[in-house]
Amino acid sequence: MKKIDVEQRSPEWDQLRKTRITGTMVKNIMGTPRARKEAFYEAIANRLTVGVEEDYENPMDRGTRLEPDAIATFELETGKSVERVGFCESDDNEAIAMSPDGYVKDTNYTEAVEAKCMGGKNHVKLWLENEIPDEYYWQVVQYFVVNDDLQTLYFIGYNPDIPAHPLHIIEVKRDVVSSSIEKSRAEQEAFLEEVNRKLKEIISF
Repeated sequence: MKKIDVEQRSPEWDQLRKTRITGTMVKNIMGTPRARKEAFYEAIANRLTVGVEEDYENPMDRGTRLEPDAIATFELETGKSVERVGFCESDDNEAIAMSPDGYVKDTNYTEAVEAKCMGGKNHVKLWLENEIPDEYYWQVVQYFVVNDDLQTLYFIGYNPDIPAHPLHIIEVKRDVVSSSIEKSRAEQEAFLEEVNRKLKEIISF
């Protein structure tokens, strides 16, 4: 056994752990196929990431901090300018709404962007699988539910700590998710009707 004189939780210790299989990762490698796959993406991300990723950072804080850079990098790479819009409501039902990351200028709101600044493992997973993560799928669909004119959504994955591929863009077309749009709209309408019925019952007490 080779011993390395390094203080635990120091930057040097973190750097060593990045490129090695440690006890924490073994349980995933020896676990379910899904857990092993997650470990696979994590190992790749660890080797591609410059520096040590700050795991303690709240994902929402990370997204808020990096989102302007993600949008700027998208603009630089695509040549498209993005207009920031605070909030949008459906023409059919104002209770069905969303807060978009932006719309592409001069497209009459037919193109939008959604930026996610994920950690290394999930960024690499997005890059290699080239699919919208399940946790964000219905958020993506909501863009089309709220905006009937929207034809293309650019789903942006951004991680500046992976210089080999800091920006990954997936284009989502309306016709590809059309069935999900109708399903989501119907479910939201039904949900709102249920809420309104219950409110009437409560108010009539």
